[in-house]
Amino acid sequence: MDEKKLIFILACLLVLGFLSLFIVIIPWASWGRIPDWKSVAIDNLLMGIVFAAIVYGIYIGSKTM
Repeated sequence: MDEKKLIFILACLLVLGFLSLFIVIIPWASWGRIPDWKSVAIDNLLMGIVFAAIVYGIYIGSKTM
């Protein structure tokens, strides 16, 4: 298998795992509470920043190879 394809597949798996963690698993843990929309918006913003940093890191890492 070509190394670039392997890196792309691993990056996709990492992104899918990250999204499943923050979009699916974490909201299930807090269903018992009434959501405070300000804290939900801040949490979503922080998750977006972390996601963007991971994607940027994968992009820069793939350019240096």
